[in-house]
Amino acid sequence: MSESRWVSSLLGHRQLETALVCLGSLLRLSAEPLALRLHDDGTLTERDRERLEAELGRVHLISREEADDRVASLLAHRPALRAYRRDHPLALKLIDTVLVAGEELAYCDSDILFLRPFSGLFRPGREGEAVFMSDRQNAYSARSWHLLAHHRLRLPRKVNSGVVVYRTGAYDPDLLEWYLSRPEFLFAPVWVEQTAWALLGWRTGCRLLDPSQVAFPDPGGQAGVEVVALHFVSPLRSLLPQYAAFAPVSGSPTEIRTVPARRCRAGDMAATEARRWLKRRLQG
Repeated sequence: MSESRWVSSLLGHRQLETALVCLGSLLRLSAEPLALRLHDDGTLTERDRERLEAELGRVHLISREEADDRVASLLAHRPALRAYRRDHPLALKLIDTVLVAGEELAYCDSDILFLRPFSGLFRPGREGEAVFMSDRQNAYSARSWHLLAHHRLRLPRKVNSGVVVYRTGAYDPDLLEWYLSRPEFLFAPVWVEQTAWALLGWRTGCRLLDPSQVAFPDPGGQAGVEVVALHFVSPLRSLLPQYAAFAPVSGSPTEIRTVPARRCRAGDMAATEARRWLKRRLQG
């Protein structure tokens, strides 16, 4: 039997029940053997840890205290990165997971439900590019005019950081320090970490998981015939029970495909901004 591939995820007490369902489906339906490295955001209880180990099997839990020690030298002379990690739990996904991953990070959010057997999810791009999930929009903490004004702010279109495959030798904490030190880029806290990953990804080259295979759930409770996994982000989390109630599709593993990531230019971001504005007006 081949050695298990370590997959990282970030987890806290509030996400425990979702994680048990979703990470359990990841382990059961992967054709390749996987093991979980879970980063505690500091809120897991002792009972939570016992349940994770009992229900998910081989789990390596990294406590917040252990992680603080590991990242201290990286943050010592980077005040913006240090402040972001102190104030935002998602920073552990951007910083801590990379530092303990070895040569390559394989990461999966704890709210992605797998529906059928699969293979190749954590395979790097053809030229060693980073791989991310595909979003429905350019969900970034950056404006269209920022893309025109700052030559360092180069992003791919529609990156979602629910799944990340990344060669850690390309990690650039100084680029992250630059991004996080500019208040004008931090107007959407929920998207800062995702924007930072997109920034790193464009530097190395990146691809996106085929959105027909790894997608977002439909409120109607229907999944496309090619869908392998669904990402239950916070606004869609209430839909998880109805999908989790279905028995997984059986059969041979589906090979996960990737598609090239194209650059997000100012016009692309402006179109996203216009759609958001129109949606707010219609809802208001």
